[in-house]
Amino acid sequence: MPATFPASASASAAATPSVASAADIVPEHVSAEIAALFDEAVARHRTAGVTWALIGGHGHSRAVLAHGAAGHRELAEGHPAPGSAPMDRGTISRIASMTKSFTAATVLALRDEGRLRLDDPVAQYVPEADGAFETGPDDPEVTVGHLLTMSAGLVTDNPWGDRQEALTREEFAEILRAGLGHVHRPGTGFEYSNTGYALLGRVIDEVTGSDYTTEIRRRFLDPLGLAKTAFEAASIDTGRLATGHRVGDRSDATRFEPVPLDSPGVYGAMAGLFSTVDDVATWVRFLAAADAPGEATPAGEPAAPPLSPASRREMQQLQRHQPLAPLPAGEDGRSPGFDRVRGYGLGLVVEQFPDLGEVISHSGGYPGYGSFMVWHRASGVGVVALANSKYAPATPLSMQALRLLQREVPELLAPPRKTASRQTLRAAAAAVDWLRTGDPAAADTAGTAETAETEHTADIWFAGNMDLDSTRAERRRRLEAALAAAGLDHSALELLRPDNATVLSRAQLRWTLRGAYDGAPSVRIDLLTDPRREALVQSLDVTTVAAG
Repeated sequence: MPATFPASASASAAATPSVASAADIVPEHVSAEIAALFDEAVARHRTAGVTWALIGGHGHSRAVLAHGAAGHRELAEGHPAPGSAPMDRGTISRIASMTKSFTAATVLALRDEGRLRLDDPVAQYVPEADGAFETGPDDPEVTVGHLLTMSAGLVTDNPWGDRQEALTREEFAEILRAGLGHVHRPGTGFEYSNTGYALLGRVIDEVTGSDYTTEIRRRFLDPLGLAKTAFEAASIDTGRLATGHRVGDRSDATRFEPVPLDSPGVYGAMAGLFSTVDDVATWVRFLAAADAPGEATPAGEPAAPPLSPASRREMQQLQRHQPLAPLPAGEDGRSPGFDRVRGYGLGLVVEQFPDLGEVISHSGGYPGYGSFMVWHRASGVGVVALANSKYAPATPLSMQALRLLQREVPELLAPPRKTASRQTLRAAAAAVDWLRTGDPAAADTAGTAETAETEHTADIWFAGNMDLDSTRAERRRRLEAALAAAGLDHSALELLRPDNATVLSRAQLRWTLRGAYDGAPSVRIDLLTDPRREALVQSLDVTTVAAG
């Protein structure tokens, strides 16, 4: 049986919801199944209403691939309030703490302009913060970067902070002068803090001589065309505004009780924005575009981006690990570990899941509202959900939708195919020649660039460590033993080419030759080039892998 290569590893009580889908990308049965998730949440009175969208990824020209809505913008005594409309794609809602990503982006833009540094003490920009932090004599000063990464040690303050939006600068200054408590030393742990982002809003105020709402609009909302996103209710179409609802202690629709809007103040920097699923989709695509592969301008990238791709990527790097509870113990009394790795970037959450890989997100919970935006980093495909009930289940519903896409349309979330560098491919050609022929016997000099363009020999392409690590005779013996174990002969090596290897990285390739009969092991060949720009072969390992 000839050796063959495996496929490359790189390759209700509510109104009837409206659903629109780009059926050529997301099949209609898939968008309908996702719609059913959100419909059920309304039918089971988990939220008064919700609007959602699937966000196009790196390879899509469409910002929204599918969308839908369920429930109503306002309920009264368990029924649609007089004049209330059903939730729809154009509904405007509070996005709550998703606002933090805009505040963080603005701070980074000021950093990029040289107007502040992330390791500057907060008190350098906000004088009333001098002495506000409860620190010891050997503790570092609390910096802008500590606040961005939730590592300042401030007390978690969701219930209290949610009620401080309208606080004035003077009132906030009094709080700071009275001092803030702490739960850990600066820079030594994660603790989610709304007050920290309110302080970042004040940093923006002081650095710009303006205010954070004006700066966020000038720098991001206007340039990106987010016309339905604003901090003040007076700036939006209130006829499309979803009323927020608190959740009472009943189990039917009467549990949803309308709550009044607060006016914007200092704490709006952590949770003050109103928006729509379309505007949030545009924002997600702008952030995600920083990771798009290739040289062409990616989808979601404006001609003159208001924040550099490098700074957007910085936002999406795990800066501070967030400890999670272990999974329940098994029969042996031991936990099998954790379901994911989770941490905070700069105004964004970074998570690594065993099934999905890396996802970037931020949730929002606020009096009357719950929201979530999430995207799959490799593909850029995402989900946004905006609901009009306090702490509505926008997060679990959106993650269910993302996993449903992965299950039903796996190609949609497939990572871009990795490519090896030109130098790695040239080195691989020499390595393949050596595997087939065994010539030349030994050498340890690299030759000139001109020679390297025309010759593919181990003399030129093996780095100096290769013969020190294993003699060529040893490498040949391992190759012979692996082929024999797999029931293969040297003719199998004729299948090896640089362009049919699995690309593990720009510097690393792998070939797998299947065994000649059922149950025979496969032969695996791994090549890794060295870190120099000339990229010579630093390892060429031949091993056997058990069948199955």
